[in-house]
Amino acid sequence: MRSRFVFILGLAIYAVYLPISLFVGSYHVSAGRPVGAVVEKLGAIHFDDPDQYFARLYVFSQIRFPDASKIAVYENLTLLSHFNFTPDSGAYVARFRASDGSDPRTNGRSYWAVAK
Repeated sequence: MRSRFVFILGLAIYAVYLPISLFVGSYHVSAGRPVGAVVEKLGAIHFDDPDQYFARLYVFSQIRFPDASKIAVYENLTLLSHFNFTPDSGAYVARFRASDGSDPRTNGRSYWAVAK
């Protein structure tokens, strides 16, 4: 008797959950990926100075990209206006700020280094 109740309860929960999850999931839109000759997602982002963060560029460092002035930082698909690149032990380090001043480690957006 008890197992039948648990089974019916499970079916009822699933019958409510399935349509809701399908409805909500159909509106999920991926932020996408910017287009460029070389594109690298910034992974480990660290706090640097007030309102500034940094991340190491591993792909650009491996290919020895010659000119940091041709690299840009994107927040999802939006080009950021505040960023720069500095060499550090043979690797590039991207320093940047989020477009709205939020913490890029927790704001839910993706950050990309893109060669123009």
